[in-house]
Amino acid sequence: MTLSRKLAKLIIEKGVSVDDLISTLHKYNLLGLLPSIISVLKQSAIRSNASDTIMIESPFPLSDEAISHIKKIIGNSNSPYETTVNKNILAGFKARYKGKLYDGSAERITRQLIANR
Repeated sequence: MTLSRKLAKLIIEKGVSVDDLISTLHKYNLLGLLPSIISVLKQSAIRSNASDTIMIESPFPLSDEAISHIKKIIGNSNSPYETTVNKNILAGFKARYKGKLYDGSAERITRQLIANR
């Protein structure tokens, strides 16, 4: 793990203040690490937000009722969501939440039927 990642981890996990970090970097003549640290913090924030957001793919725009049903399947009706139209999905939906895939697509159902013959 790079020094930039370790320092960013201290900010996130231990609550080290930015002022303390900057004064320490200045003391050891390491202010050049700030852009890398900021980059790591941005990446971490994006990952955190993405894992808390329900990402839904469907071959067509979904109604509010359909989105509510998908949220019920996932078990979290309060999470924010993003929908994407993906024409490669024949029918149904695919949703990802906290790293887990919820696959309600026709492709999965067809594969399951063939496997159970």
